[in-house]
Amino acid sequence: MEGKILLKDIFQFDDLLARPEFKGRRIKLRFNKNWGDYNFVVDYINQSDDFLPWILSDGSEKKSRNRNDDIQFQFIEVEYHKWLFVGAYLIKEKDSQLKKVAYGNRDVKYALAERIEDYDKYIEKLVVDHTNTGQSWFYVDRRRTDFVEVAEIANRSYFEKTIDFPGYENLSMTYEKLKTHWNNRTWREHLSTVYGVYLITDTKTGKLYVGSAYGENGVYGRWSAYLNDGYDRLELEDNKYPNKRLKEIVDKKGIDYIKKHFQYSILEIFSKNELGKQKALNREKYWKKVLQSREFGYNAN
Repeated sequence: MEGKILLKDIFQFDDLLARPEFKGRRIKLRFNKNWGDYNFVVDYINQSDDFLPWILSDGSEKKSRNRNDDIQFQFIEVEYHKWLFVGAYLIKEKDSQLKKVAYGNRDVKYALAERIEDYDKYIEKLVVDHTNTGQSWFYVDRRRTDFVEVAEIANRSYFEKTIDFPGYENLSMTYEKLKTHWNNRTWREHLSTVYGVYLITDTKTGKLYVGSAYGENGVYGRWSAYLNDGYDRLELEDNKYPNKRLKEIVDKKGIDYIKKHFQYSILEIFSKNELGKQKALNREKYWKKVLQSREFGYNAN
């Protein structure tokens, strides 16, 4: 481990457990990975009331994964295998709280917990390298927790450290480059407040895909789905047909093909209202015709 910075040394786990108020406690690292359509990062950025119940939830309807002696260090995945620290919590009463959350309109049991303020200076600034093993997303075994490597400790929030938004007319980026800016608050604000028509380019084959974004979160919402899954399961071409050819690429070649070869560009933007939606749909048809993305690209309709 020569030359590596370990989380246990930065957070000083041994010193923490030696303090009288924490003696006999258990260190737990919890890596909150997105699941289904639920996105921890989006809820965190939006300061959703559902975020804390989710990260302090029992994790299973059959078996509670919280314990009253836990000191939980919470992380969310902001890049592939990169996890941002969002707080340390002392579990006071496991699974004693209940909240109806928006995702799934379900009741979630979660722990009554107290944030350990000693670690607040690292919130949104410390990033670790980590790969979840199997279905696991929390770890208590010191053979695992003691060897998690720190990737970065920034002097400002992770969400504010990337470059300024380049302007709609200049936005054309590869998957990997776009992904590095995706959690920046400024980028989110700009892209979620407009509808638009966009172009996806397969830089390996030259094939094109034209799409329009007119949902609640505008271009940001549509592209978020692309960055997560490679395609949007809810997208309809011309408001009628699903983008099945993008899905076929993921099914046959995997998401890694998308990450390596896809580039995303904005063609036009529109006001986020009903008129803007209709303009986006009409201009989508226009660009498909101009670029012949039906005949020679990935548009199925």
